[in-house]
This record gives sequence, C-alpha cells and structure tokens, in this order.
Amino acid sequence: MIQVSEPKQYRAAHHWRINRLIAFIFVVVTVVIAIFSLLIVFSRATVVVLSEQRDIESGLIVDIASSPTGDEVPGSVYEISRSVTDTFPVSSSITVETKAEGRVRIISELARAQTLVASTRLITPDGILFRLKDTVVVPAFGSVGGVAVADESGSSGDVGETTFIIPGLNEGTRQFFTVETIDSFKGGKKETYMVTATELAKAEDELVRRLRSELTSALREQAKQDGSRMDGELFSFNVAKRLADTEIGEEAESFSLSVTIEGRGVFFDRSAFDESINRMLAARLPFGRELAAINVDTSKIEIEKIDLIGRRANVRVSVQGASVLSTEAAGLDPEKLVGVTSSAAVQYLEGLDGVSSASVSLCPFWLRRLPNVAEHIKIEVR
Repeated sequence: MIQVSEPKQYRAAHHWRINRLIAFIFVVVTVVIAIFSLLIVFSRATVVVLSEQRDIESGLIVDIASSPTGDEVPGSVYEISRSVTDTFPVSSSITVETKAEGRVRIISELARAQTLVASTRLITPDGILFRLKDTVVVPAFGSVGGVAVADESGSSGDVGETTFIIPGLNEGTRQFFTVETIDSFKGGKKETYMVTATELAKAEDELVRRLRSELTSALREQAKQDGSRMDGELFSFNVAKRLADTEIGEEAESFSLSVTIEGRGVFFDRSAFDESINRMLAARLPFGRELAAINVDTSKIEIEKIDLIGRRANVRVSVQGASVLSTEAAGLDPEKLVGVTSSAAVQYLEGLDGVSSASVSLCPFWLRRLPNVAEHIKIEVR
C-alpha cells in the first residue's frame, strides 16, 4: 500500500486559514459584545410628562415674632390709638307735618268781659278745628287778639281769611262773639334738617379714613425709629369709641362727631413670610403632588391676633395656587419603564391619574426600547 503525504506547505496554509477564521469570529463577537455594552452604558431615555394642574385653596396662620423660633417669621408689632372730633353740616332735609297756627281777633258785643281759657275750641265754617294757644279775656264791647293752633297736623290747617265759631259757649252767649283771622295760618308742612343714620355713617367713614392715614404713617415712623427694615407690612384698625352730640332723627343743621381708633401694625420679612406659606401649603398636598404656582391674595391677609407684651402676631392668609404631579409619584417610578417600548411607555403614562400627555425621547435615536437600567431613564414633569 502506498502512502501519500501532504506537502508541508499545504498543511501550513490550511492551519493559517483556520486560525484566521477563529480570529475573525473572535473579533466579530468582541465587537458585538462591545456594541451591546456601549448601548447598555450610553443608552439614555428622557420621559416628559405633562401633568394636569389642580387648583388648591387654603387658609393658613403665619406666626410672626420679634425673636422668632422654629417656623416663625421675623417681625415686629406696634399699636397706637388716636382720636379726632369734627363738625359736619346736615344735608338731609325732609318735609314734616306740623300743626298750623295763626293770629285771630275775638270781638265781643257782650255787656260783660268773657274769659276764654287755653285750648278753647274754634271751628271754621267747613269744620276745621282749632284751639286757642293761651287764655285770653275778651273785654265787654271790645276785642282781643290771640293765637289759634290747628287740632291736627297737616296742610288742612293752612287756612286763609276765614271766621270761627266758639262751640264751647252756649248758644245765647255765642251770638255775641265774632272770631276772624288776622293773617293766614301757616305751618301745616315745613322743610327741616334731620340727622339720619346715613349722615352719621358717612361722617364716621370720613373720620376713620383720616385717622387710618395718620395712624399708618405713625406706625411706620415708630417701626423706623426702632430700626425695623422689614419689607412686609400689615395694618388693622378698630373703632374703639364714637360719640355724636345729636341722635338719629333729631332736627339739627349740623352735628359734631368724635371717633377714637386703635391702629395696629405688623412689620415682617416678606421673603421669609412667602417661604413659610410655601412650606405650609406644600405640606398639605397629598403624596405625589407638588406646588406649581401660588398666589397670595393680598386682600385676604389680616391680623388674627396681636400680643404686644410678647411682641408677636398671628396673621391669617388665604392662599390660592395650583399643584402638579411630582417625580416622586408612585406611577412615575423609572423601574416601571425599564426595557419597554416607547409606545408602551407612553400608553402606560397617559393612563395614570393626573397625566394629560407623555412623550419619550431615546438616545441613540434608533433604539426602540427604553434602557434596561432605571438610572438611565430621566423623567421630567411639566
């Protein structure tokens, strides 16, 4: 049997080709592993979540003190009292009904004097009743003047030239007397000035405005003298006393009014005040939500209580604002998005309560799934 041996050159070439193939495969595997490693290391995902804003409203009490501790806001408190008196004209005129009166002449043809006492009745031909204001004595065969007053208020007593009978005298005596007007009767209605509740309230408002302005300046000056440099201030005013020299409904052309007002001023660090409000309001939000905007309604900030001895104050604040989802919300945990596709991530996020929309941005751009490492997923809430 004849053995044929391969030439040495052929065997060497064969081994060289095998080694080259192994090396090529090794390089390819190494490159693939390197690419996957790079993708794992450098792949990133940015998730943008648009949160629904929810309105919030709350009433808070902020503590202000000259020597603050804890959450108290630095500040100072002052109180000043002042009084003012002024006279005001009465502008409210009204028409009132009064009893008309006028002068009469009583003529006697009787041979003796006749006494007519006060309130003696005098009646006109059309039945309007008057009474003598004072007692008079009518001389024999003479006359006397007197004043007659209408028995009822109103314009019915405004009579012109007329005569009267005296019903209180017996018929035999009555015929000897004649009563006639000397001039027209007037006064059934008259215009008069009367103090009204509106007049007093208007005058008080004017004095209060005047004192408020004076007290505000005085409180600021006192704080300045004490070296206060606070940029926040709050005032309250209380009418401690009011006294008028006339009563409501009293007739007068003018009246005097005195008012005493207590003014209180609270001066505080505005930035610390706002920070305190932010902290307290944020603490009242449920877990998973955070403040997005805040509006302190300045018309609803008022002094609740002042302690002048302790130099502290409690301020009531009405706060309005809006909240959004925070990145700490349970549904926004990056672990829940590891390795899922972009579309699946968006579908999941938009199904969460409080999310209006969501989007995913991947790097490199050709990736279809979010990174497998939670730390490489960044979630932004807007």
